[in-house]
Amino acid sequence: MDGLVLTCDHDGRLRALHRVGAGLPGLTGKPGTPFPVLFGPDAVAGALDLFSGLRKSGRMIDQLLSSRLHPTGAFHVSGLSDAEGLLLAVARAPGGLPALLEEMETLNPRLAERLAPLRRAVPAPEVPTVDALFDEMTLLNNELATVQRALAKANAELAASNEQKNRLMGMLAHDLRTPLQVVVGFAELLEQRLDGRLEATERACLERIRESSLSMRHMVEDALSLAALQAGQLRLARRPSDLAALVRRNVSMNRVLAEGKTITIELSVPERPLPMADIDPAKLDQLLNNLLSNAIKYSDRGGRVRVALSQAPGETASEGGGRARLRVSDEGRGIPPAELAQLFQPFARTGRLGTEGEGTVGLGLYICRSIAEGHGGRITADSAPGRGSTFTVDLPFVASSP
Repeated sequence: MDGLVLTCDHDGRLRALHRVGAGLPGLTGKPGTPFPVLFGPDAVAGALDLFSGLRKSGRMIDQLLSSRLHPTGAFHVSGLSDAEGLLLAVARAPGGLPALLEEMETLNPRLAERLAPLRRAVPAPEVPTVDALFDEMTLLNNELATVQRALAKANAELAASNEQKNRLMGMLAHDLRTPLQVVVGFAELLEQRLDGRLEATERACLERIRESSLSMRHMVEDALSLAALQAGQLRLARRPSDLAALVRRNVSMNRVLAEGKTITIELSVPERPLPMADIDPAKLDQLLNNLLSNAIKYSDRGGRVRVALSQAPGETASEGGGRARLRVSDEGRGIPPAELAQLFQPFARTGRLGTEGEGTVGLGLYICRSIAEGHGGRITADSAPGRGSTFTVDLPFVASSP
C-alpha cells in the first residue's frame, strides 16, 4: 500500500512526512510548511477547507481532495486531531486507509498507536440481509418486467408502422409503373409512325423520353422489390425459360440508355442452344436491368459494356441440370476494396457518382443478390480502381428428369 502520513502542529504546519510503501511521488515538503501547500496551488483552497473541518470535528475519514499532483486528479485524506497535533493519512484511492494503517504498525508503531482512533472510526462494510437482497431482486425483476412490456409495445408499434410503410411504398410504386409503361409505349409508337419524318432534334427528344422512362421504371421495380423483401414476400414465378432470348431482349432494350452516353453494349451468347433455365423472367429482367444500368452509369462516354452468357465451367446439363453463368463487365472506374465487402447490402453506396454525376440510392445490387439467391444461385463482384468491374451471376438450368 503506497501512501503518506503527515504529522503537523495544531496550526497545520508540517513536522514530519512518513512514507508508506513508495509514498506519493510529487507530494513532499519541508518541516514548517503549511500542509495545504503540499497538495499544489490548485488544491490549496480545498485543503484549507479540509483543515478547517478537521479542527472543528477532530476527525475525518476518506475526504476527497482534488489535486493535479495525482494522476487521477484526487487524493483521499483521513485525519484526526489529538493532544500532540494533527495527523493526516493520505491514500491513492478510497478505502485505502485500513491497509495504510496496517503498514504503519510495522513501520512506526508509536505513530500507528496515535492513528488507532481512525481504525475504529472506519465504518464496517454493510452486509445486506437475505430479506434485503430478496427485496432488491424483486424490485429489479418488477422494473425489468415493466421495461420488457414497454419494449414489446414499442416493437409492435414499429412493426405496424413498417408494414404500413411497405404497403404504401408498394402501392405507390405499382401505381407509377402503369403510366410509365404507357409513356414508353407511346414513345416507341411515335418513333415507328414518324420514322423518316423526324428531324434529329425531335428524334433526340423521343430518345430522351424513352431513356428517362426506362430509368424510372427500373427504380419503380426496385421499390416494389424492396417492399416485398422487407415484408418477406418476394415471390418468384419460376418456369422453364429461354435465358438466351431473355438476355438478348433485355440488352436490346437497355441499348437506349447506353446510346445516351454513346456506350456500346457487346453481347456474347453461345451459338449452340443452352438448356432451359428455371427462372422468373420478370425478376431476371430486373436483375439484368440493374447490372446494365450500373455498368452504363460508371462507364465513360464512348466506352464498352460486355454481356456474356455461357454454361458454367465444369457443369453439364445432365448433372443435376447444370448452371448458367451471366457476366456483365464494364471498363469504368472500378470499386475500391474497402467498398466491395458492403456492395450487396441495402442502401450501401460507394463514394463515387456516375461518370456524369448520376447518383444511386444503393438498392440495385441488394435486390440483385436477393433475386439470384432466391433462384438458388449467387452473384459475385470482381473489381478494382482503374480496371472496371465484372459481376457474375450463376443460375440453375432445369434439372433433367430421371
